[in-house]
Amino acid sequence: MSNEEHYFDCVRCRYIKCFNLYEKSKDSADAGQELYVYSILGEKIKDKMDLLSAYVCANGKFLNASCFLTGPLYKQKTKSYLSEILIQATRDFKASIFLAFSGHYRQAMQILRCAFENIISGIYFQSDLVRLKNRKADAEDFAALERRFHEWKRQGRGDIHKSIEILRRIDFLSIDEEKDWHELYSLLSRFVHTPKEFDTYVKYTTGETRLKREIICPASTYFDEKHLMEWSDCFQHVFTVLLKTIATFHPEAFDTESGKLAVRMIESPTKEFADKIKVSDKIEKIMQATKNSH
Repeated sequence: MSNEEHYFDCVRCRYIKCFNLYEKSKDSADAGQELYVYSILGEKIKDKMDLLSAYVCANGKFLNASCFLTGPLYKQKTKSYLSEILIQATRDFKASIFLAFSGHYRQAMQILRCAFENIISGIYFQSDLVRLKNRKADAEDFAALERRFHEWKRQGRGDIHKSIEILRRIDFLSIDEEKDWHELYSLLSRFVHTPKEFDTYVKYTTGETRLKREIICPASTYFDEKHLMEWSDCFQHVFTVLLKTIATFHPEAFDTESGKLAVRMIESPTKEFADKIKVSDKIEKIMQATKNSH
C-alpha cells in the first residue's frame, strides 16, 4: 500500500476492518467495533431512560467524583500510601467504563478486580502507617514499612482474601462487610479465571437469537444490557470501597472545593436511582459517617 493510498485514519481504517472502530456489523444492529457499540448507548438509554441511566449515567458521576476526591489527595498527601494507589484506581475506573460501554464486559470486570486489589493493599499499608504513628514507633519501623510497600509495588503480590480478613481484625471492616468484600472479590475473579463471556447470545438482523460466535466477527463487540447491568453493579460496589477508604483515612478530602463537587455528584444518582443502585444504602452510610465526623 502506497502513502497515496493510505488515508492515515486508523480508527476508520478502510483496509484493516478490525482497526475501524466505527464499523457496524452486518449481522446485528447491536454489534460492531468498539466506538460503534459505544455510540448506540444514547439510543438505548432513550428507550429505557430510568433503567439504563442508573447503570450508565450514574457511573459517569461516580467516576467524576473519584477524580475530584483523589486528585487533591495525590497533590497534597504525598506521604500517604493511598494517594498514588487511589489515582491509579480512578484510572482503572475510567478504563473499565470505556471497555464496558464499548462492549468488552469481561475485560471491564477484570480491570475492576485490579482496582479492588490495589485499594485493599493500599488500606493494608495505610493502616500499618497509622498504627506506627499512634504508638510513636521509631524510624526503623517506618523504614521497614516503606521497604515492604515498595516491594509490593515491584512484585504486585498478595493474598487478597487474607488481606480482607486482616482488615476485619483491625476493625476497618465489620463482619458483614468482610463477607461482602469476599463475595465481591470472588465474583470479579470469575472473569479472570473462566471464559464466562464466550457463550453469548446476540439478536441478529433476521430477528433470531443465536450464539455470537456463529456469525459475527470474533473481533467485534456488542451491546448486551444484562452484561452491562452486571458490570455496573460491580463498578458501583468497587466505588464504595474507594469511597469508604477516603472517608476513613482522608475525610478532609470532602472539604476541598473539588470534594464538595464530588459530594453533589455522589448524592445525585443515589437519590434519583436509589431503588435501582444496589449500593445506595452503603454509599449513604459512608457519606453520613463522613458528615458526622466533622
